[in-house]
Order: sequence, then structure tokens, then C-alpha cells
Amino acid sequence: MTHTDHAAPAETERPAPSPGPRSAARRTRRALRRRPISGLVWLLPALATLAAGLYRISTPVLWHDELATLTVIRRPPGALLDMLRNVDAVHGAYYLLMHYWIGFFGESPAMLRLPTVLAMAVAAACVALAGRRMFGARAGLTAGLVFALIPAVTRYAQEARSYALVVLVAAAALLLLLRALERPGPVRWACYGVAVAAAGYLHLVSLVFLGAHAVGVALYWWKDRSNRRIPVGFCVAAALGVASTYPLIKVGQGQAGRQISWIPKPTLSDLAGIWPQIFSSTVLAAALFLAAAFAWGSERRLSALFGSVAAVLPVVAIWVISQRADVSYFMPKYLFFVLPAWAVMAGAGIALVRVRGVVAALLVMAVMVVPDHLTLHRPLSHAAYTYPEPVTWFTPLDYRKAAGIVAAGHRAGDAVAYGQQGHNVWWGVDTGVRYYLPGRIALRDVFLDRTGEQRDDLWPTLTADPAGALDAVAAPRIWLVSKDDGGDPFTTLPPEHAKALQDRYERTSLKKVSGISVALLVRR
Repeated sequence: MTHTDHAAPAETERPAPSPGPRSAARRTRRALRRRPISGLVWLLPALATLAAGLYRISTPVLWHDELATLTVIRRPPGALLDMLRNVDAVHGAYYLLMHYWIGFFGESPAMLRLPTVLAMAVAAACVALAGRRMFGARAGLTAGLVFALIPAVTRYAQEARSYALVVLVAAAALLLLLRALERPGPVRWACYGVAVAAAGYLHLVSLVFLGAHAVGVALYWWKDRSNRRIPVGFCVAAALGVASTYPLIKVGQGQAGRQISWIPKPTLSDLAGIWPQIFSSTVLAAALFLAAAFAWGSERRLSALFGSVAAVLPVVAIWVISQRADVSYFMPKYLFFVLPAWAVMAGAGIALVRVRGVVAALLVMAVMVVPDHLTLHRPLSHAAYTYPEPVTWFTPLDYRKAAGIVAAGHRAGDAVAYGQQGHNVWWGVDTGVRYYLPGRIALRDVFLDRTGEQRDDLWPTLTADPAGALDAVAAPRIWLVSKDDGGDPFTTLPPEHAKALQDRYERTSLKKVSGISVALLVRR
């Protein structure tokens, strides 16, 4: 007989005590203690992204894409809608939002960019929550912090364009899809459908993420084929979301040739080389690829497969579409909506190690991207829209320094002429310099014929009678502010406008800043 023969009877032989109010209270206290910790999963990434987005938010000079936003959102809603019938309809929802925003908060650089900073912060929270659902709480928190470290996130958090809002809606759509897959129901699918519609109205190209989502739905349904509500709910929600954007699709098709015909057709090497531009960092692109590969070591292989598809398939799809369509859509800023999926996969891979290893990995990544973040916060950094690939076909325009030259030499009675011949009108020299001039200085544009608002377009036109316009104003001095192409600033005007100026005025000074020349003309 062994010593176990005389062991005490097992506790299972005793009647189990019935749960009382004290045990229920203890469970409630434990749940309440866990809630703050659970909240940190999304709160810390949101705060980190917010802090990074607010850092030196006013330092970069507005570049011409942001000036396009500025010139549109200043218009009354009726005039804004009239313009959208001719150009930029794909950004119409963002323009309307910003029109009312600046009505409350003004149009300083910080206020123009604050909505996109907030959008990226909320996107970080969505990324963390999506990562938690796919790979667990540690992976979710890590994914959110990885998202905050991506230089492209901070860079486009500080751009007064719609791309940060597209990232937010893409992250929200991923989260809402996961919620609908967990517990399918009309309300959850309706929320997902709204996110799809919002993505379309903010940027139609982003709707290609539906292909990746369809793969994810198929994977989850294959695991539980008894629930037919999953594929039906997804198809209905996605179809209604896309259908609601039909008016925009119809108008946008007619405008695409004018707006993006300059984007070249991508090559196979472009497909391989665009990833550093999507992340705005070469070293981080390599690190994220490696971390995402480690995510396949997780026990949640289904989530790893879905995350991989969501991170890669949309980029490949846009590449294929750009080969066959009349215009190309293969631009880094059009593809930022895959950043949430990459952050989730990288967070899942890093979270496989112990907590100390996670902290160490995040610190190493933070050190790696410091040079990229510093570069992207420089005054003229916003013109580097393909960073880290250099932009060689134009010089960044420093509207702020050009305005400083005019302000320093301004006298009462001065007027201005902007060199806007041909494609130079696209650079918005007039809008940019006027924006940075002190409020006390209001210069009359001697050659202005019709404003962009009057034309229901983005940019103005020059008068057909330059001599008559100059004689009518009879300004003693005129500032000729032009995009600097390296030659005589008079060549930035049509020949008849340049001759009218040269006949009546002589140049007394010429100063140049990055991309802009400022000449002072005195009446003969």
C-alpha cells in the first residue's frame, strides 16, 4: 500500500459552495482593475502618434498640394461645389470638412494640419484594437506603437490633404470587419458599410482594400462554414458602401485625365521599390518586412494570412490596374491605407518575444527612424513626396522666405505681378506668397483677370490687356514674384505681359530663395 492510500478525500467529493455576493464582488473588482490596463492598448499608441504629429507642426512650409486645399476651402460652400464639378471631386468631402473647420479655428499652418494629426492618432487606436483582435493584447499594443513610429504616419499627419483621413478610415474598416466577423449582425455590418463609403468619398483608390477584406472573410468563413451570414453580410455591406460612391466615381472618371495623367505607368521594379516610399524610410521598411515575417510564427496562422494579404494585395492590385487603365494610380501617397495592416503584422511578429524583447525592439526601431523623422520636419520637407527617393524634377518652393523679402521691402502703394505662365500656374506662387505675407500687407495683383473661384477652378487667369491693366493701376513699384526656373523672371510671364512691364518699369533688385525669384520693378 502506498502513502496515497491514506490521503484525504479529494475536494471534489465535498459539495461545492454556492457563489455568494462576496465572490461576485471580487470578480467585479478584478474586471474593473483590468479595464484601465486594457485601455492602454489603444490609448498609448494614440497619444504617441498625437505627440509625434504635433511636433514642429508649423515648421514645414505649405507646399503646392496644401495650397490647393487652402484656395478651395476658403470659398463659400456653393462655389466650392461648383468647382468640384470641374476638378478635384475626389477630394470634395475633405474640402467641405476643412471649409467648416477653418470657419471655427482659422487657417494657421497648425490649424490646417491639426485635423490630419487627430485622424492619425485615432487611426493608431484602431490599429491597436485590430491587432488585439487578431493576435492578442500585447500584439495590439505593439502594433499601435509601431504605427506611431512610421515616418510616413507623422509626415502625412502634418499634411493638409485627405491622406491621413484615408488611413483612419482604412484602419477603422479593418477593425469593424473583425468585429462583424466575431459576431455578425445588421448593426455591425452597417457600420462596416459606412466605413467603406467613407473610404470611397475620401479617396476612391483606397477601395481596393475590399479585395483583401474579401479574402479575409473567405478565410474566416472557411473555418466556420455553418454561418452563412458572414459572406452575405460582407457582400451586402461592401456593395452598398461602394454603390453609395457612384456619383463620385462618375465625376471622378471624367477628371482623372486632367489631374493625374502625369503619373507614369509603373514598371516591375517600381513594384519592388515603392515600399520604402510607402513607409518614408528604407531601414524601417526592411525592419517591418522582417517583423511581419515573424508573425507567421504565431499560433494564429489565419490572422497572419489575412494580415499579409491586407498588407500586400492592395499595392499589387493598384500596380495591375495602373497597367491597364488610361491613367496610373501608382503613387506612394495613394497607398498609405495599407500602413495599418503592416503595423498589425509587424506588431504581431515583435510581440512573440518577451516583454523586455518587445521594448528593446521598439527602442531600436525608434532610433533607426530618427534621421527620417528629422528630415521630414525640415522647412521644405513637404515637397519630398517620394521620400526617401529624391524628387529631381522641381525645386521646393519657399513661399515663406519669398513673402519675407516682399514684407521687408514693402512700401505703401506697391503692387505685385506673379509669374504664372503655362504650367507655372500649378505651383500656386500667388496663393503661397499671399498666405505668408503679414496681414497688414495687401498687394494688388496687376495682371489678375479672374480668380479660381470665379472660374470654378483651382487657379486664376491673367488679363488679356496687360498694358491697360498696368496703366489703370499706375503703381510706383511692382514686385514680380515667379517660380524660379533659373532664367530671367520676365520669361515666366506671357510675352505681351513681360513687354508691358519692361516698357514701363525697370528692375532694381532681384533676390532668389528656393524655387522662387523676387524682383522689384520701379516705374520709369
